Amino acid sequence: MLKHLRLLALASALLTATSCSHSARVSGIHESKTSYLSGGKKIVVEKFVLADTKQHPAVIVLYGSGGLLNGKGDMDAFARQLAQRGMAAYMIHYFDRTGTLLAGDKSIAANSEVWQATVKDGIDFISQQPQVRPGPIGMFGYSLGAFLTVGAATTDSRIGVAAELSGGIFDRLKGHTKRYPPLLILHGRNDERVPIHYEQALLKDAQRFHAQPLVHIYPDEGHALSPAAAADAASRALTFLQQHLKP
Repeated sequence: MLKHLRLLALASALLTATSCSHSARVSGIHESKTSYLSGGKKIVVEKFVLADTKQHPAVIVLYGSGGLLNGKGDMDAFARQLAQRGMAAYMIHYFDRTGTLLAGDKSIAANSEVWQATVKDGIDFISQQPQVRPGPIGMFGYSLGAFLTVGAATTDSRIGVAAELSGGIFDRLKGHTKRYPPLLILHGRNDERVPIHYEQALLKDAQRFHAQPLVHIYPDEGHALSPAAAADAASRALTFLQQHLKP
């Protein structure tokens, strides 16, 4: 279904969108790791939150098929920017469930439902964290992580807002979704790895609920957005999540 996906597109987005996009830690943000069990496997979760004692709305961040090998520093930078805006960002290492490093077509076909269940268990875990404010949880996913974000957002009532970049809806979910929260869809019209018809299928499914996702299509972009387009996508996602979660 999907060709081999990488996180190279997100690198320029986050390097441009935030002044703290390098790998160094940002002053005032506490970074730590925790874990939960899913299917008997330890799933690592990275947490990025303001170094205070307050509760913050949670945002779950999901990487793409490159996992921790491609673009990890850039996903960290996005999570830090969420924290700077008053949200508690949690990056779920969902590949831990299957011991995956890089996911290609066969791996995605075989494991997508297992990863979806792993994300659900992560929502259970994160919703109980002491620094998480009770109420709606946000999600952001890139590429494969975007498909998983849509899967969670359309089936779990705890997800109050979601933003997805270069993703869509899994074929197995079409016609079986249960809801649509506010959703931001970002996609390059010339994307060859995740063609634009995935975005169109997502919109068609949303019509079942009379939902109106916010869509921004980059007319001259592919899967790997140009620096300017990628920076714009990151900025739109940050603002969308912040507006709906109201930290």
